[in-house]
Amino acid sequence: MKVALDCIPCYIKQAINTLAQAGISEDKAREIIHETLPLLPRLDPQGTPAENSTVILRKVNELLGIEDPFERAKKESNQLALELLPQLEEKIRQSPDSLLMSLKISVAGNIIDMGILKEFDVEGSIQEAMVKKFARDDYVSFKQDLKEAREILILGDNSGEIAFDSLLAKQLSQLGLEVTYAVKDRAILNDATLEDAVHVGLTGQIRVISNGSGFLGTILKDCSQEFQQVYTRADLIISKGQANYESLEAQGKEDRRLYFLLRAKCEIVAKSLEVQLGEMVFCRS
Repeated sequence: MKVALDCIPCYIKQAINTLAQAGISEDKAREIIHETLPLLPRLDPQGTPAENSTVILRKVNELLGIEDPFERAKKESNQLALELLPQLEEKIRQSPDSLLMSLKISVAGNIIDMGILKEFDVEGSIQEAMVKKFARDDYVSFKQDLKEAREILILGDNSGEIAFDSLLAKQLSQLGLEVTYAVKDRAILNDATLEDAVHVGLTGQIRVISNGSGFLGTILKDCSQEFQQVYTRADLIISKGQANYESLEAQGKEDRRLYFLLRAKCEIVAKSLEVQLGEMVFCRS
């Protein structure tokens, strides 16, 4: 997915949200924003929003002198999600279609996005996911593809959300699939890393690997050889969240293994997906 002019305010918004996590003075925050703005003309107009956002955010972290401004917030979101897991597991057990329910719970967790949203209602998102359908829904074809699949790769997105993804991973494992879950190699916004996977207990359930990259989304050219081998070998790939959609949407037009699972949290992504803002999606590109 290519950048649009409207992506520029979002870069700045993500930078401001990052600065808010650092607890610095408004004067210092303004100084960092002013030092970051000269990067805007040098961003790649042919790149993806995820790539360009990462350039800005790395500069912000560098100027802050903090490797992970979201460290405390990520731990809090992980803990919140863990507290909700027992009731969510019960909803899956009671559902006539446990796999579909686990997909809905997984996408409900996609509301935890501190780069875009200052406030989010996780429990409200879960309740909405229970009753609403996917605005774009390729679940039938996904179930058909599962019959021929052996290995499935889930591309993780945010902290907190990763705990909800563990329920989806469990359902897929129970179907006899070998599940691998990929996280970021280092901190960027509130994206999940190996530390988050350990926190929510995911590493004790399935194989979890780093993608070798610190970019938002999944920028394949920046990923490790180990990850690329897993990516190439997978029979199916579930891509979680907006940044993964932004970075893999073009590839998904050719690669029929890719299924995108997300909420459309910005107008540009919603337009690309041909859905309304805020709607849930589970689809091929």
